[in-house]
Amino acid sequence: MKATLLAKLAAAASLAALLAGLAGMAAAFGLAAVALIVLLAGLGLRAPGAPSRGTRATLVAFGVLFGGLLLLAFRLHDPDGPLALIGGFPAGTAMLVYGIGPLGLALGVLYGLVFDREILREGNQRRFLERHARPQPQKP
Repeated sequence: MKATLLAKLAAAASLAALLAGLAGMAAAFGLAAVALIVLLAGLGLRAPGAPSRGTRATLVAFGVLFGGLLLLAFRLHDPDGPLALIGGFPAGTAMLVYGIGPLGLALGVLYGLVFDREILREGNQRRFLERHARPQPQKP
């Protein structure tokens, strides 16, 4: 089975996240994890047809916003400085709770919204069910 470019990039992002985590480089680990999320979402969207430009743009925007908020969280976290609170949380945690949390939810909602028209279209759904559905038991 031939690996696609997205699959190769996802494997590289996984390796980068693992190595960064083992080296104690939290920001690099986080960015590699964000890249992995975006690449795997792209893999999920690539078949059976090409996703729309809007969906691809949204996925890229998600990655940029998610990575930017993650970097901002690391930048705002200063354990030696005065405690800055945003919405009742330390600044770095506030970026995670108020920024990254809703972005993850938005990605899930986007997936649900585009699933039937970009991921499992009606013709592909019929073929999928014909191939994988169990035969229903006949009533006597």
